[in-house]
Amino acid sequence: MALAQEQGQVLLGGLEGAARAFALARVWLARPRTMLVVCPTLPLAETLTRDLEFFLAGAGQGTGPVRLFPAYEVSPYQDLDPPPEVTARRLAVLWELLSEEQPLMVVTSAAAAAGRLCPAEYLVDNALEITPGAALERDRLARALSQGGYTPVPLVEQVGDFALRGAVVDFFGPLSDDPVRVEFFGDEVASLRRFDPSDQRSQLPLASASLIPCHPVDLSPPAVERALSRLRRLVREEGLSTRRLSELHERLEQGAPFGGLESLLPLFYENAADLFAYLPAEAWQVVLEPAEVEARLEAEKEQLEAGFSEAREEGRIALSPPLLRRTPAQMAQRLAERPRFMFKALALGAAEPGQAPLVRLSAATHPGLHQELSRSGEGSLIARFLAWVQGQQEQGRTVALVCRSRSQVQRLGELLSEREVAVQVIGQARETWGGQGAGLYLLEGGLTAGFSPAELPLVFVTEDEVFGAPRLVRQQAPPRLSEMLAALDDLEPGDLVVHLDHGMARYQGLVTVAVGPAESDFLLLIFAGEDKLYLPADRMGLISKYRGPEQSRPKLDRLGGKTWARAKGRARKAVEAIAHDLVDLYAARSVHKGQPFQPPDRSFREFEASFPWQETPDQARAIEEVIADLAAARPMDRLVCGDVGFGKTEVALRAAYLVATQGRQVAFLVPTTVLAEQHYQTFVSRLYDQPLEVESLSRFKNAAQQRQVLRGLKEGAVDVVIGTHRLLQKDVEFRDLGLVVVDEEQRFGVQAKERLKKLRRLVDVLTLTATPIPRTLQMSLSGIRDLSVINTPPEDRQAIKTYLAPFSPRAVQEAIERELERGGQIFFVHNRVQDIGKMVRLVQRLVPRARVGVAHGQLPERELEKVMMGFVRRELDVLVCTTIIESGLDIPSANTIVINQADKLGLSQIYQLRGRVGRAGQRAYACLFIQSEKSLSRQAAKRLKALMDFTHLGAGFAIAMHDLQIRGAGNLLGEAQTGVAAEVGYELYVRMLEEAIARLKGEAPPEGPEPQLKLGLPAYLPESYVPDPEVRLNLYRRLSAARREEQVQAIAGELGDRFGPPPEQAANLLQGVELKVLLRQLGADRLDLSADSLMAYFSHTGNLNLERLLDMAQGQPERVRVFPDGRVKLRLPPGQGALAGAKEFLQYIGADGN
Repeated sequence: MALAQEQGQVLLGGLEGAARAFALARVWLARPRTMLVVCPTLPLAETLTRDLEFFLAGAGQGTGPVRLFPAYEVSPYQDLDPPPEVTARRLAVLWELLSEEQPLMVVTSAAAAAGRLCPAEYLVDNALEITPGAALERDRLARALSQGGYTPVPLVEQVGDFALRGAVVDFFGPLSDDPVRVEFFGDEVASLRRFDPSDQRSQLPLASASLIPCHPVDLSPPAVERALSRLRRLVREEGLSTRRLSELHERLEQGAPFGGLESLLPLFYENAADLFAYLPAEAWQVVLEPAEVEARLEAEKEQLEAGFSEAREEGRIALSPPLLRRTPAQMAQRLAERPRFMFKALALGAAEPGQAPLVRLSAATHPGLHQELSRSGEGSLIARFLAWVQGQQEQGRTVALVCRSRSQVQRLGELLSEREVAVQVIGQARETWGGQGAGLYLLEGGLTAGFSPAELPLVFVTEDEVFGAPRLVRQQAPPRLSEMLAALDDLEPGDLVVHLDHGMARYQGLVTVAVGPAESDFLLLIFAGEDKLYLPADRMGLISKYRGPEQSRPKLDRLGGKTWARAKGRARKAVEAIAHDLVDLYAARSVHKGQPFQPPDRSFREFEASFPWQETPDQARAIEEVIADLAAARPMDRLVCGDVGFGKTEVALRAAYLVATQGRQVAFLVPTTVLAEQHYQTFVSRLYDQPLEVESLSRFKNAAQQRQVLRGLKEGAVDVVIGTHRLLQKDVEFRDLGLVVVDEEQRFGVQAKERLKKLRRLVDVLTLTATPIPRTLQMSLSGIRDLSVINTPPEDRQAIKTYLAPFSPRAVQEAIERELERGGQIFFVHNRVQDIGKMVRLVQRLVPRARVGVAHGQLPERELEKVMMGFVRRELDVLVCTTIIESGLDIPSANTIVINQADKLGLSQIYQLRGRVGRAGQRAYACLFIQSEKSLSRQAAKRLKALMDFTHLGAGFAIAMHDLQIRGAGNLLGEAQTGVAAEVGYELYVRMLEEAIARLKGEAPPEGPEPQLKLGLPAYLPESYVPDPEVRLNLYRRLSAARREEQVQAIAGELGDRFGPPPEQAANLLQGVELKVLLRQLGADRLDLSADSLMAYFSHTGNLNLERLLDMAQGQPERVRVFPDGRVKLRLPPGQGALAGAKEFLQYIGADGN
């Protein structure tokens, strides 16, 4: 490309959007060299990055040459922690620039480019290359991690974590997508491997791993002393608070990062650097809209000066803006030091003398293509698009249709092939640049907008420009093992637990106790009257953490008391009744013959192709299951579970389309008028070009409008109706109702539920719920109530930037102003109705231009509706509310949530609240405010730490989901059960229900009593081997739940992987659990083991190979004795270990004769 030969300053006029990325990509390919591209804002930088990645796919090495250098987006005058993944990405880009392995295209914002950074020497001097077989002391690695800003934790889950466990060191650094596990043998690296943070299991071995600091501030003793010396001078010269200096001194002495530390970065270095200092000598610079970049830098300078003034007024220690950022004048100088291109969309006239020469480029865009296709011609949207393609071809142009997913490329390819259209699927954008070949290309990529470059007979068009809505690919969460959900039941001393036999108790911790000659770990449980029970850790299956309805505070039971037996009896009766109802309903549905629907045709597949998201595997499976149900003879009764935004509505839309296009009517029932309005808008937008009439029926329609809708339903003029319980009233008649969709059935009243119960026997019913259901209950209900579970999180759930800080009016103001600046809306959650008015007044005072509303459960229903609809319709900017918004609302324009007193909320509550934002591909923010770090309880700190984990949602996600699942069981089965669940806890309640359903279905009875095992050997996980008590408890729980030998062996492999070779006590424990698995399979009640013999106790012998056992007793009477009461005694042969001998014997006498 000719531009690649240009030197000095060049002004490029006439290009905007993706066309700029196209031009830059061609320059880079013609002459690969490092380029720094400075954009006015971070959103613009992110868009340009996506477009450059599309055009440069397959270029360069590894993941390609394009890198985003993100800004922190937090004021240096707030004690806010930037998200660790943002810090990691910045450090990774700096390291790649230093390593010069390939020329990079680094894209950034003006604010990020102006910031002061750590000097290159800090990264180089503290980098460590680790290879298997290399000499490296474990303690040296630990020091490097600590001084590099890594945080010691029990489990490594997010960037910046590290863990030490004997000869094993885990760390998660900025240069890898996964954490690294280093295993030592003495002072040598024995092995190096990646591992999955979700289950902590090793994956691929590594040939090498690079370790660099994960924090830009040097926390080595000399650097800390340098910073403290400068701080003392600053405090002395400026007359600042010595108390605050002492606090800072104390925190710095701890040698670990803390909130706001980066705002002091220049104090730690002789000379702080900037991004330009990391560029190689031959690098070029590119500036998008120079005037706008300059304006943004000036605006940021004013904001920083205001923040600095406020900090000084409050007596806080803060550095002046010029120490933290380059001034606009300094930035202008830095940007002029190298050859550069400047892009201006509007460049008027010729270049003036002394200015950069102007090169005019042009590219046509087509933002109104979807509207044009919607208005023009007959036939489906795809048919109209093909007519448009033909028009382009007649002008000599080739069209490249860019889809965001491989499955959409495949789907459209099949649809177009059926129409005998010549289409070619290609892998990279560069394959189109020849401008020759098929009339229509299909390719996968993240192009943000289409255009036609003037120099090529080529048109790029994106699928959202054809189909209308932006198509966003939801990211599949890393798979979670089922153990993760059970594991972090997260028992802590003081938690309430339910013992299966003895009832409610308080868990007091894990203790190691000597019993006879052997030591073991026990869970100490306290019952009423301070009665103590020491529960062997391998019998953890007998207890579960108490989870009941909100606000329930059960009393402790007495050991040996009768209240627990009575509570269990009441619960058993209640679940028997529910189980009977479910089974009876299933029987009635099985007898009734419905009217099956025809399978999907081409028009259905074209409707699918216009879906504005990429289906996740879970969602696609749910759609297939619903369509199969509709094609079956018996009426459908399917429950689709998944959080708001997981795609349940689209499942309902596909079902509604299939039913309505075959001449039958669809009723969509929702619990509130606000949701009715939201769903109505969704259906209208998706079905706008279909020959279907969609209506709504709720209080938002006046009497005359309601009568008109009712007439349309009766006469068949209305195909789809969305409404509240109004749809269930007696004056509503359908001409031919084929499908009822129910959203959040548990939120309807008793009468509505009874009416739905009758409908279930007659028509197809699809129920949607945002509350997940326990997997075990899913299995129990299979065949009775059909379940589809969508576990894939919403788009960008992991990209919600979450900040945790002490409450300050300035921070609230900045969060609200930032969102208003980009035209968005804000949720402000304050979960205290008593003083919520005070928060409304605070927001009005801080941001006078904001239109503020208030919503809480004590408002009259119609007033609450009015406020909520005002927010949905964007008549309000800020909604100050309680946790009433926790579920249900889907407002794409609300992308900031402020949660006050976050430490007072449960993890699952915060998780769901945070999920209200980040729903439309926009960058989303969650600001969690607390009173102060010192006021946090240990549990609150832990909950909030889990939420700050971004790279993988990890244990925090698992705990939240588990908590919701258990409650979901209660929601699914009705509020009448709430009191029962409060008495026995949700987990035992669900277990009882599973057993009752199994009995009624004639399935195998549940397990008998847990076998007891007395080893006479030390069998536990020593603290020196697994130091963290929660991790030990987790492992005990999983071992207690193991039912097959291979499960035990998998945990043994994991122990070796995570902690190194097991010591004798741990090896004994593992072998003991294998024995317990065998005892359970044989139906044994107990086993006592000593060094030379064992005694097994059997109350029934149905699972024994009696022939073998009796042969042994007759042939070797000195070794084997069988007693009439079911005892079996075996003398173990000398020289064979007791555990190995016992295992061999139990396997031999098993019924299958192993």
